Amino acid sequence: MRPALQRGMTIIEIVVTIGIIGLLMALAAPSAATWIQNTQLRNAAEAVLSGIQLARIEAIKRNQIVAFQLTDANSTAWQVCLFDVIANNCSAAAGAQLASRGKSEGSPNARLGADFIAGDTTIALDPGDNVPSTLAFDTFGRLAATNPNNLMRVDVRNPVVDPAVERRLVILINIGGQVRMCDPKLSKAVNPQGCV
Repeated sequence: MRPALQRGMTIIEIVVTIGIIGLLMALAAPSAATWIQNTQLRNAAEAVLSGIQLARIEAIKRNQIVAFQLTDANSTAWQVCLFDVIANNCSAAAGAQLASRGKSEGSPNARLGADFIAGDTTIALDPGDNVPSTLAFDTFGRLAATNPNNLMRVDVRNPVVDPAVERRLVILINIGGQVRMCDPKLSKAVNPQGCV
């Protein structure tokens, strides 16, 4: 009888394999961290954009003034609610809140800044600027004239990152109610995702 062949890896092969895997992980880690931060930022911006669009659709559908409100300066929390014209804020009535995103949901590193004019999108708004604040849509889906302080711009950014390499997305709302998200680092003439 022939003896059975022994199969397996030597200790040297195992050490070389672990070394190669460790080197590849060390090279990929910075790119992965940037990718994760960009994904969180994009998700936060898309959630805010969806909330604003939901408020507009609900205003048209319900034939009532509906508001989108940023609720927390230290997160990306928001709510969509029926608008109380007298209080100039979200209604406190039962069933007035139509949708919301809590501060524990989604993107832990993203922060919002808001402004009442679109302004120069190349200049970043600070996280927490004008938050909490409200944007109200009338029954035609336009910005409601009954709310004198409608938001027209929301910056979604990551304040943890170095400002020189930070990625920022801007959501612009015009008087007609159209909403769009853009990247202030891109030129609109060259790329449709650009702001200016």
